[in-house]
Amino acid sequence: MSARASAVKLTKSTKTLLQSWDQVKTSWRDSRQREFEKDYMETLPDDISSAIRVIEELDKIITKARRDCED
Repeated sequence: MSARASAVKLTKSTKTLLQSWDQVKTSWRDSRQREFEKDYMETLPDDISSAIRVIEELDKIITKARRDCED
């Protein structure tokens, strides 16, 4: 799987996870839920965005290395 394909898959999986989380929150409402949401779910979109930027940068580096090795 290419780095770009991995980034796309990560984006789709995150969207699915966030949709599932919205469903879970309708039935799980206590201090542990709020703690979990604060510690993990609230930061997830920013963390995923950062990971995708790194994946895209790595893809550029790998592509350049492949081109350089072909010369």
